[in-house]
Amino acid sequence: MNRQGFTLMEVMITVVIVAVIAAIAIPSYTGYMSRTRRADAITALEMVAMYEEKAFAETNSYESLANLIANRGLIDPNADADRNYNINVAPLPAYNEGYIASAAPINDQAGDTFTFAIDSNGNRGTLNGGVVAVDTESWNSLR
Repeated sequence: MNRQGFTLMEVMITVVIVAVIAAIAIPSYTGYMSRTRRADAITALEMVAMYEEKAFAETNSYESLANLIANRGLIDPNADADRNYNINVAPLPAYNEGYIASAAPINDQAGDTFTFAIDSNGNRGTLNGGVVAVDTESWNSLR
């Protein structure tokens, strides 16, 4: 007998196989992209910290993000409209002799619960109430 085309059963099996593969692949891909974006934020924060230390070595004071961009040659980490984190630099709350650089999630990463931060004391982790909650394990896992 000469058959042409597919039976309904063959089509349904193919649809089920594709659905199972998608159910596994899509969450994995989403998690991978989230980790990649977090790593980009950490790289940006480490670059800001490096320029802050350069400014401190030259002037004995830390500078704002705008000054680092204008006077020290830092490439603006907030210039790209498609970025996934907003980088901010603020003075340490207690004694204004240091800085906290933070990366707040925006755009595709807006649902992320982590606001990564680094301060002038070398603390790395997440921003919690205006101070850096040290979490070097998660920070280092994204390098």
